[in-house]
Amino acid sequence: MSYQRFGTPRIYVDNINWLLALGKMDTDDLTLAGTGISMASGSSLKAIFDLKPSNVQTISCNGSTNDAKINIDTTFSTDSDVDNNFIAILGHNFEDASVKFKIQTSDNSNFSSSDTPNPTVVVNGSAASGFVTPPNNGWTLITYSDTSANRYLKITFDDTTGAGFGADIKIGAIMVGEYIDLPQSPDLQLTKRFTFDGLKKNISTGGQTYGNATFLTGANWYLAPFQLGTTSNADPIKKSGRTELDLDFSFLSDTDVFPEKLYSRSDIIAGNDFTTNIISKTHGGLLPMLLQYDNSVSEGEDSFLWCRLNNEPNFQQVAPNVYSTKINLIEEL
Repeated sequence: MSYQRFGTPRIYVDNINWLLALGKMDTDDLTLAGTGISMASGSSLKAIFDLKPSNVQTISCNGSTNDAKINIDTTFSTDSDVDNNFIAILGHNFEDASVKFKIQTSDNSNFSSSDTPNPTVVVNGSAASGFVTPPNNGWTLITYSDTSANRYLKITFDDTTGAGFGADIKIGAIMVGEYIDLPQSPDLQLTKRFTFDGLKKNISTGGQTYGNATFLTGANWYLAPFQLGTTSNADPIKKSGRTELDLDFSFLSDTDVFPEKLYSRSDIIAGNDFTTNIISKTHGGLLPMLLQYDNSVSEGEDSFLWCRLNNEPNFQQVAPNVYSTKINLIEEL
């Protein structure tokens, strides 16, 4: 058990929505392919990339022996501009649907030549021959090393049995982006609280307290948030309230805090610093991100937080080229 114990945190930031918000990508750069494969009525491919895992979408493929493919055009013509190194699929039914998946990258839109990066499974899956097979419904997280041919990314979903998919594929959200490890653990004086901003309490004239709750806990993904299992029913017993964290980081090197050139295109794209990834690529908390409390612990139901940056961090210089800062993170429900 991790007990949400902090080590060196890892932050997973979505590049697709960062680029969509900047206008560098358009939703038409996301396409679904496969013979006889389509989005079910009421579902859309665009919604799979809306970073709302509770907004589960359905790909119609039940019984089909044909692959389902999601193609992503990053629109970058220079390979060094693409720095994706992880994929998270939040809220899926891959065990129900007998799904395995792989990723391929290419500089050709038709993938006439392509690379298949070797995936490292962080949560919920086993890897073989480039494919990842999740043994549970719920969610899956993999990392990989970027390749030199990487403008286009393809996620291929295949059935594990050879006899066809066991059900239509359901997906809450797909994140494609870059993770960074923070340079150190937060200071010991971190604060964790559970907020109930959906609960309003009032006191009657007789002194009795009564309340009204617009929400008490987060909406289900395919299962409950971060739940893993072979069931297709979300467990109604789950954490209530939002987790909120106050984290202090002292004595950070300026090279870990800022890009070398604040307005440099290349530094903004490929920087591995605090400002670029946690502030700029989430647009100051406009976009949620995935926090791993300790990059060496990856228990699927206890090591992560789906959250947003909830403050505008200040960086105080405490020594030459050394800074301290405070960040507030709040769980996204």
